[in-house]
Amino acid sequence: MRHPAGFTPRPTAAQVALFGLLFAGLVALTFPLGHRSDVGYWTDWASHMHRHGLGSIYQRSDNSYNPLYHYLLWLYGEAAGSLENIRQYRHYLKLLVLPFDVAGALLAASLVPERNRRFGCVLLLLLNLGYVYNTLVWQQIDAIYTFFAFAAVVAALRQRPVISLLAFVLALNTKTQAVIFLPPLLLLWLPLWFRQPITLAKAIGAAALVQLLLLAPFIWGPSGNYLGTIIRNNLQATSFLPTVSQNAFNFWHLLLHRPDINSISDSVEFAGLSYRAWGLLLFCFASFLTLLPLLLLTLRQLRFRVEPPVSYPQMVLLSCGVIPILFAFFNTQMHERYWHAAILFLAAHAFLSRRYTIYVLASVAYLLNLEAILGAFHPLGQDFLVFKPRVVALLFVGVMLLAGKENLRNWRRIFKAIC
Repeated sequence: MRHPAGFTPRPTAAQVALFGLLFAGLVALTFPLGHRSDVGYWTDWASHMHRHGLGSIYQRSDNSYNPLYHYLLWLYGEAAGSLENIRQYRHYLKLLVLPFDVAGALLAASLVPERNRRFGCVLLLLLNLGYVYNTLVWQQIDAIYTFFAFAAVVAALRQRPVISLLAFVLALNTKTQAVIFLPPLLLLWLPLWFRQPITLAKAIGAAALVQLLLLAPFIWGPSGNYLGTIIRNNLQATSFLPTVSQNAFNFWHLLLHRPDINSISDSVEFAGLSYRAWGLLLFCFASFLTLLPLLLLTLRQLRFRVEPPVSYPQMVLLSCGVIPILFAFFNTQMHERYWHAAILFLAAHAFLSRRYTIYVLASVAYLLNLEAILGAFHPLGQDFLVFKPRVVALLFVGVMLLAGKENLRNWRRIFKAIC
């Protein structure tokens, strides 16, 4: 079978070997670094489940996480075999999260039509410290929900709505903030459901079954029914730490510029509205402008049953990459890690468009924000200029302006097509 010029049917032996070495290098970087508080939670929760069982984890008042990660912690505890081993090898929990970073990179590269470019695209993500820092250095788990949210968008672009909804359910069961991807996903799902209504019933049925299976140990387990606790945790997700910022260098650092910003209540009012309400309004307005091209295309598909333009995947990936930036930039109570999901989507957009500026700038800004707080590699902390909150916040402003400029081109294309 012949292949088009520039295409290869499968990775070469050299590429497979290089990828193996790269993955081994990432595994080797699971040295004992991590955010002390977060790693302490993982250790305590895994120890609790090792003693009392998976379904008992919501007995702990310090647990506000959704169910999916608890399965991984429980598996880790069972593999460790003892409380002593759980504590001694706790940094190897990174090995349970790292595959989601790798899977995200592989899935993003799979969107590139030229197969000979895919391996290089994978490297551009896995060698990006701004992408892997969250897992390998901070030892957080944002890679898990990011992968599932990204998989949901890719599945929708490939017209697989059932798989898409299932992936989104898994994202929500990892972290509540995955809900920010629901609006763009709805715009992707609606034309698919409209053309084949049976897929809606299949998707809802499959999603309900997966959700029930995930919740089963926490509802019907021997430790009791904690469904109410899980629901309450999700409904109260925006009230755990009600301050203007939780170390995300964003709009509020530009506006207030005070050293005590992490202790300022977001219930403080300005012009009759609280800071929290202002942040939410700004986020919703900016998100509407970002998603407007997709909304117009969706309405056009529903009305005229036409296929979306060739640039549609790029438009979707850019919009989904900007949404987490807007979410962490305008809202109050934002942690420094909440930018994470943007990196994978913006990388995929860069791979397709061959325009890398937005992806690189977002990666640099995110890395600086994380390192300014954790200080894993530098001794100067925020005293060094590039780690200053306002400098990092301005970098994110640059990301939004560049993305807005590109989105403006999308508006023009769509209005021209409609008219």
